[in-house]
Amino acid sequence: MRKVLVVHYDEIALKGKNRGYFEDRLLHGIQNLFRDVGGIAVRKLYGRFLVSLEKVSLPEADVVLRLTRLPGLRYLLEGRETDGAWESLLAAVDEVLPPEGAARTFGVRAKRADKNYPKRSAEIEREMGGHVLAQRAWTVDLGDPDVWIRIELVNGRGLVCTHRHEGPGGLPTGVSGRGLALLSGGIDSPVAAFMMMTRGLTVSCIHFHSAPYTNERSQDKVRDLARLLVRFQPTLDLTMVPFAEPIQQSIVRDAPQALRVILYRRFMVRLANRAAVEARAACIISGESLGQVASQTIENLTSVQAVSGLPILRPLIGRSKSEIIGVARRIETYETSILPHDDCCSYLMPRSPATRSTPAELEVAERVLDVDALVDAAWEKRDRETLRL
Repeated sequence: MRKVLVVHYDEIALKGKNRGYFEDRLLHGIQNLFRDVGGIAVRKLYGRFLVSLEKVSLPEADVVLRLTRLPGLRYLLEGRETDGAWESLLAAVDEVLPPEGAARTFGVRAKRADKNYPKRSAEIEREMGGHVLAQRAWTVDLGDPDVWIRIELVNGRGLVCTHRHEGPGGLPTGVSGRGLALLSGGIDSPVAAFMMMTRGLTVSCIHFHSAPYTNERSQDKVRDLARLLVRFQPTLDLTMVPFAEPIQQSIVRDAPQALRVILYRRFMVRLANRAAVEARAACIISGESLGQVASQTIENLTSVQAVSGLPILRPLIGRSKSEIIGVARRIETYETSILPHDDCCSYLMPRSPATRSTPAELEVAERVLDVDALVDAAWEKRDRETLRL
């Protein structure tokens, strides 16, 4: 009998003939999580993975925490692996049962992937329930018990589990290609990046800062957010681009004040397209939510999209602020995001930003600007770093 963690996925099971490829990418993702501690033993079973805890150098709680951040993982079970014999299952249940006073109710659930097993699922649940009742003065509750005992019979093995930990679900990192996220110091953009990680994108990030007119802390805060995001994939490339000089200064001096923010965004998208080429990314990821601020009306989003040679993915577009905050809390970026900082878009903000614009109107406004030269100048001053788990 061995202590194991049972990794379950959901969307991967729907992939038909490509299922094996997605399973291999999730397996590779699990192995990557533990490269810094010498690796971890993982085995593929039907519809799940077994992670052995016998030789790993990390505490079990730390292993669980790392795994439950992994895109593609739906949930994780703590338990024991046996040979599948009935007596072995009984012994494993006795080992995983919490003490008498730790619970008052329990339930048993059995999954029988091995259809040749001599007992059917309902029979396993009934007989195992009787066994537990003989050990503990608990009552049966199949709705919301204090303790679930989960028994899985698969590939000739018996798995007996209790504690369940939720993961992010979705698809494994990298199966959908690469994307470049616009990362500010706010709440929304880290959530957008995370959400696209769970759709299978390997994400790089770009940040625009207004140094020397804003302090270094704003850049440090973005690095802190990037370090939180790198928990969901093995590495993360972060490009930092100075934006105040010459781009913002030129826009403030020569362009209409009401269009200032939309012009900022168009220049950011132009630079993001360059960074995407460098990162081999096929899309831009933005944290915009429709109607949340003046620059995020459908008209202004269209004006910004017009200068991009790549699709701009906006995973938060229909989300309310409370929903976005909920995800930020869950992925632990919220507390960092709400720390005070100097945002490059809040620097030199217009008094009355336009809520509606057209691409043609913005093109006219940009005629007084040497767009290519401004983009080249900012791009030449970029810094790039790679963050690791």
